[in-house]
Amino acid sequence: MRDTGDWEGWLAFFLRGVAEVGNQATATARRILDLREAHRAVVTDRFGRAAGNGHRVLEVLYKKPVVTVAEVRNITNLSYPAANNLVARLVSVGILEEFSGRKRNRAFLYGDYIRIFADGSEPAGR
Repeated sequence: MRDTGDWEGWLAFFLRGVAEVGNQATATARRILDLREAHRAVVTDRFGRAAGNGHRVLEVLYKKPVVTVAEVRNITNLSYPAANNLVARLVSVGILEEFSGRKRNRAFLYGDYIRIFADGSEPAGR
């Protein structure tokens, strides 16, 4: 196309690509918003008095989808045992996943969020 002077054909091809990438970005943004609202509802409905801290951690996970208990402690200003309990609750409702395999200094992943970017699939839906 480029070599034969078919600029209109090349431009149409290019614009189709731009439109497709834009549609994919819009779909990804929609999945992120849907996930955010679903997980906010879970925290609100199931965490009782701890919902405020749960929401704080959830918001940070969109910037940093891997956390430790120590980081949750810093985010929430909770004691280490209380932060550990909050992380355990986030794991129990399927928001966080322990992936380090360690007994100490465990690391937790916001797996549903990461999977949106990894393969474009829908979250596991817990």
